[in-house]
Amino acid sequence: MVESIVRFESQTVIQRPVSEVFERLADLPGYERWMHRNGLFRRCRLTSETPVQQGTTYVDATRMGTFEGEVTVFEPPTRIAFAETLRWFGSPLTQARPEYVLEGDEGATVVHHVAVGELYGWMRFIKPGAAWLANLERSRTLDSLKRSLESE
Repeated sequence: MVESIVRFESQTVIQRPVSEVFERLADLPGYERWMHRNGLFRRCRLTSETPVQQGTTYVDATRMGTFEGEVTVFEPPTRIAFAETLRWFGSPLTQARPEYVLEGDEGATVVHHVAVGELYGWMRFIKPGAAWLANLERSRTLDSLKRSLESE
């Protein structure tokens, strides 16, 4: 059987208060204002009521298709996590579980980012390409987050 798990782990330091970094990550519709457009991301919109909290649902439109997601952990200002699934024709292709753990103070924030993905069906057979794409996209997200906060 082909292994179906893809894992990404990285960290960066953002020269902004931890509360601001958390707020940026929790503002799902706001991703359109700061995410680079040269990757998979297109837009994100909530499918449940505000404010964003644990259990909030959303859709994340990408070049691959639309992920249906949920906020699974919401612990301001130090931890936020998501679970999102991409389906084609009703069958799951992949599930992503990105998480951010923030450490910091009023001057700077260390962002620990871990994302675990699981591939289903035929996607398991293209794991090297899927892993490369996931790592590229997760790195792009961290770079966009840092750029957007430090340029204010």
